[in-house]
Amino acid sequence: MSAPALPSRFDPKTIEARWQGEWAAHGYFRAPDRPSRPYFAVPIPPPNVTGILTMGHMLGYSVMDILVRQHRMQGNATLWVPGLDHAGLATQVEVRRRLAKEGIRLEDLPRAQILEQIELWRQEHEPRILEQTRAGGFSVDWTRYRYTMDPPAARATREAFVQLYRAGLIYRGERMVNWDPRLRTAVSDLEVLHTEEDGRLYFVRYPWADGSPGGLEVATVRPETIFGDVAVAVHPDDARHSSDVGREVLLPIVNRRVPVITDTAIDPAFGAGALKVTPRHDLVDYEIYRRHPNLPLPASILDDSGRLEGDLVPPELRGLDCDRGREATVKRLEEALLLLRTETYRHSVARSERSDAMIEPRLSTQWFVKMRPLADPAVAAVREGVVRIHPDRWTLSFFRWMETIQDWCISRQVVWGHPIPVSRCAACQEEIVYVDRPASCPKCGCRELIPDPDVLDTWFTSWLWPFLSLGWPEETADLAHYYPTHVLVTGRDIMFFWVARMMMAGLYFTGRAPFSDVYLTGMLRDDRGRRMSKHLGNSPDPLSVIAERGADATRFALVFPTPTDEDGPFGRGPLEGARNFLTKVWNLTRFAQSHTPSGTAPPTTPPALYAHSPLEDRWILSRYAATVAALNDTLARFEISQAATTLYQFLWHDLADRYVELIKDRLAGKGDAVSQRTAQATLLFVIERSLRLLHPFVPHMTEELWHALPHEGESVTVAPWPPATEVPRDALAEARMEIVLDSIRLLRNLRAEEHVAVETIPSAWIRPQNEEVATLLKAECGAIEKLARVHPLKLLGPGEVTPEGASTRVSAAGEYFILRPTASIEDPETLRRERDKLAALLRKTRERLADLGFRDRAPASVVREAEEKARELDERLGRIDANLKSTGPSEGSGR
Repeated sequence: MSAPALPSRFDPKTIEARWQGEWAAHGYFRAPDRPSRPYFAVPIPPPNVTGILTMGHMLGYSVMDILVRQHRMQGNATLWVPGLDHAGLATQVEVRRRLAKEGIRLEDLPRAQILEQIELWRQEHEPRILEQTRAGGFSVDWTRYRYTMDPPAARATREAFVQLYRAGLIYRGERMVNWDPRLRTAVSDLEVLHTEEDGRLYFVRYPWADGSPGGLEVATVRPETIFGDVAVAVHPDDARHSSDVGREVLLPIVNRRVPVITDTAIDPAFGAGALKVTPRHDLVDYEIYRRHPNLPLPASILDDSGRLEGDLVPPELRGLDCDRGREATVKRLEEALLLLRTETYRHSVARSERSDAMIEPRLSTQWFVKMRPLADPAVAAVREGVVRIHPDRWTLSFFRWMETIQDWCISRQVVWGHPIPVSRCAACQEEIVYVDRPASCPKCGCRELIPDPDVLDTWFTSWLWPFLSLGWPEETADLAHYYPTHVLVTGRDIMFFWVARMMMAGLYFTGRAPFSDVYLTGMLRDDRGRRMSKHLGNSPDPLSVIAERGADATRFALVFPTPTDEDGPFGRGPLEGARNFLTKVWNLTRFAQSHTPSGTAPPTTPPALYAHSPLEDRWILSRYAATVAALNDTLARFEISQAATTLYQFLWHDLADRYVELIKDRLAGKGDAVSQRTAQATLLFVIERSLRLLHPFVPHMTEELWHALPHEGESVTVAPWPPATEVPRDALAEARMEIVLDSIRLLRNLRAEEHVAVETIPSAWIRPQNEEVATLLKAECGAIEKLARVHPLKLLGPGEVTPEGASTRVSAAGEYFILRPTASIEDPETLRRERDKLAALLRKTRERLADLGFRDRAPASVVREAEEKARELDERLGRIDANLKSTGPSEGSGR
């Protein structure tokens, strides 16, 4: 029974939801519990519950789905586990902002109410995130959905903490941390953004303690922290201060005596070469303090909200935040005649990624993970090729970061997150670290156990994701059969937040790297060149884009034509291009369907009579074989955009623009019956196989089109991936057809250059380069005449005279001539308009070629096309200028 005729227009709204329902109903995406065949597993980066997905998520998901669908069609048991990350601090920040809009301070609410508000946030946003994922048609296994705050994830998190603690790799200690005074919590180095900002540099005189005139000039951007100084340091080789070392100065305003010391960390070129040392509130100063054991360590002069506090601070300044404290301190310095001058100073300012508050370096007691013992095996895994990073240029960045890795501060002073699994006995002060919280102290039996007040950094759970999502620490079937996974696809912005840490965790907790390949995608940019992100709010809601353009067009626009590992724009242009391509494939399949006789069997093998088929049949089959090979190669190397380009070029240019045009007469029955049947069979075979190849990129439309043609099986989703050996390459057919196509192109160009009207059919001649070319062109003369719109087309022998007045083109195949009828000559004004149009196109094409970014990012085939286009435009302009000269005076060519 034949399928109903395809409608004239592709309407994604009518088919995408339907096929998503069909796929779910048949369970195509559910991985078998105990696979009997090779598996392919991909760990999805679980999105944060902080808000909706961005187009950046859609880019990563599209790349993953292409790989997963291809492997499913190749017969692998595929597992792609979806999930959601609780995003501890980030989610609490979002809830804090929402409450602030309602006039409520989160800090004023009891802990239970804060947790209620966060749970309400999750209940609101989780369904939207899942709806976005489903709308994209991504083939995840929804039966294995995971949430990082679910009980199994909580237990896995506690198990990891306990194992590291018992191995001596987690410790609690006082160290310098990045403190967010707005959120009142420590944050990791990776959650700190460094921006260049203009500030003021204050030059302050520290009087000599012995009453000598003058004093030591000290430059600082933080005069408000003077009260925490323990010394003034100079470089040991700075001759200007050689006589000052060992003396004492008075701290301005409070007159406390501190020594002048030397340290090699001091930059003599900064200010006057003297640095105030404030070890509680500056990382460099703290390291100087550690190298000078005789220096005291005073109490902090800033509280957890960044306000001046403590006995070391003058009473009238206590309670001021840093900005107002700076103003007040500067005023006191001016009154005491100790402020020498100020200068504008551009410097790097550390700000919290979460709150935008200026980070305060703070000596604080926190929980830390020792990273060096974990980092070394991960570095070895990359060096030995156990884990490969794509693009390879990021491998060096990975090594550099791992070489300088610092211990990881994992405790956070917030409410939302996994509690640190440590309690202290109220009676004997025993520290109890647990997976399952005991009811009483194991040492003394006391039932009063005081829990640690902090929670874990959200990344402490996330770094377990590849095996946590499979059931670890339990010995589950999924963990046994689907770990390690194969490829991690994620944005390069979390290379160190997450990717490197997952490698460390996988190697430590399971003894195996969690994946063999890491593919880092680029960042999508808006029309202002900014990275699309939740933080900036400049990414359109994927649901709105899908509603307008469809999931397939959205997905294809994300991977074509800009390489997916490079930053690239996303907007109307790529979406229009994707939509045009999908329309082309839709119309191509409609054409094939209309020329497929009722009752035609599915194309299970290449068309019969292959060796005796016309040249165009052998050529398209060979081009198809080349496309399969290229697609397998590019996908294996994670060159997703190049794979998409390969399909685009084959389907649009080779199949639709060339082959279909060459066989239209045969399909219409203008030849013998065998020729017609061979053309029908070849077209059906190539399109059906091409729909399979395109399916991972464009799943919904290809499913609809595949069902409109004769086929075997119930869904293209589980149809076999076309084998590379199914059709042999035919280099001779490709070389011969290239001559035919080049002849058509050259004659078309001559028509355009001579401005032959569309309805006019001019005479044409070809002088073949040799007898072999002559034989080929003679056999294909009818096809060349039809597609180049010339008649008659005559072949000239070696001694035959060139047609008088004919325009000429030369190629490797020979000389081409076309004689424009006098009646078709266009007037000079028309020629000038055409010249201006071509000149503008040439300028635009040359500007594109001059853009190094285009040459670096675009596939080689696209660059070659642009170069060829520029050459052709330049030659056509030359022809028009010559024609204009023959008709009278003309303006400049604009070339």
